[in-house]
Order: sequence, then structure tokens, then C-alpha cells
Amino acid sequence: MQASLAGARLPGDAENAMTSGEGKVQLLLTTGLVMCLFLAETAANVSFAQETSVAPLTSDQVVQRMVERNDRRAQALESYRGTRIYNLEYHGLASKSATLVVAMTYRRPDEKKFCIVSESGSELLQARVLKRLLEAEVESMQEEQRRQTAMGPRNYEFRLVTYERTGDQGFYVLEVTPRIKNKFLFRGRIWVDGQDFAVARMEGEPAKNPSWWTKRNVIHVTYEKVGDFWLPARNETNTQVRIVGSSLLTIVYRDYEILNAGAVQITPSSGNILGCPGEPAKLSEARP
Repeated sequence: MQASLAGARLPGDAENAMTSGEGKVQLLLTTGLVMCLFLAETAANVSFAQETSVAPLTSDQVVQRMVERNDRRAQALESYRGTRIYNLEYHGLASKSATLVVAMTYRRPDEKKFCIVSESGSELLQARVLKRLLEAEVESMQEEQRRQTAMGPRNYEFRLVTYERTGDQGFYVLEVTPRIKNKFLFRGRIWVDGQDFAVARMEGEPAKNPSWWTKRNVIHVTYEKVGDFWLPARNETNTQVRIVGSSLLTIVYRDYEILNAGAVQITPSSGNILGCPGEPAKLSEARP
């Protein structure tokens, strides 16, 4: 899903600068920022005191085990919930920031519900970027979208770079190259846990620049093990916007709870996906 800040108004000279020329210079933050959400749900960052050694397995063996274990975990994870803190900072024609605290519930295979607990900061960034990220994530749960972005040999080529050890833990560092140029695929490196064969860390950028207005989108994602599952822990996307500045999106994931089958009922995605139960959806537009 691609969203822009077109139609919203900025104060004074900032607005004039954005609307000068043949067309409006849009703050195309959303396209680059949505990238991190697709990637975060695909596969996890921990600071490692590391040493390199000979890899026990080949690249093909690591990828095969990673895909097999991911499939098992996906089948076993019926439902979970947690809290997310979205923080967006933009520096350019004007400096703005916004924060959303969101409660999220997931149910296999493709149902998600977001409840906005609190919101603060720029109404412009709230409505035009952060809330649209939530909408885009719901859309990304569609089966075809998940298949096209899955971390596996169908969508990527893998090359073993090194094998790192941290105490008793080993991590295979793989370079990943997308087979096609797709803005929802990833180019960079992943750190695969040598015991669980789950992605523990990702660093890179979109395979295709989402927009002419963005010069670069740098993505850092880390995961943590919750019970038998690896879930996102922290996500940072730094976007350099041509002419008009840069943005930093940070998402902190916490308070995970793995739920048993039937423990939670989730409204279908056509319903109130962004509202708390019994309340209207909080999708107000930015005020002029």
C-alpha cells in the first residue's frame, strides 16, 4: 500500500515549498516505512560479542532447515498478542514526530486486529503514515502477499558469508539477493540461529527503491525467542528523502503472550481493524 502526505497542509513556508513546481513534492515516507512491516513478519537484533569459525553446514542446508522450521513454527503458532510502540521522527522542511501505542492480536493464518491505546505528536504523521502502516500490515496478511515475500529459495538467492559464535550460540550469516526487483523484497544479510534455524537479525534495504523521492531506506530488524517462537523485538527504518530531509521509524515490540486455540476471537479484517472493542475506529484525518 502506498500512501503520501498529499492533501495535508504544512505551516507557512514548508507548505509553499512542498507545492511549488509542476507537482507537489510529497513526503513519500509511507512506502519505505511499510517495507519494515513486511520484513518483520517474514522472519529477528541482538548485540553480539562474536567470533568467526568454520560453518558446520552449507548455505543450502541452512536455508532448507530454516524453511522447514519456519513452516513448523507457523503451523504451531495459533494465536498471540502483544504491544507495539511506533515512533516516527521526520526532519526536513519542518521537524515533526508522532507516537502510537498499539495492542495487536494475531490468529492463524491471516487475521490481525489492532487497537490504538494512545497517540501523540503530529496529527499529520499519525493519520498519513502511522495509521496507514497498520492498514498496510493487515493487507499484507493475504495469502498471495505472504507467499510472494516469504524468506525462501523461491524468492531469494542465498550465499553463506560467515559463521559467528557468541558463547554457546552459533549464527549463520547469509547474504540474501531477491530473484526479482520488488519493493516488498529485501536485499542484505540475515543472521540465522544455528539451533532453531530462525532469523535472529536482518540488515539491508528494499530490493527496489519504493519511490523516486526516497534516496535510501536502511532497515534493521531484530527478533527474540518467546516460548518456542521467534517474534519481532525491534525494528528501525531510516529513510533518506530527496530534497526534503529524512525520517526514522522505530517500532518496539513487547508484552508478548502466546494464546491457546480458541482463547481469543478476532473481528474479520473488513471490520473495525483499528478500533478497540466497542469503540469507533480511530482513523481521523490530519487537521488543516
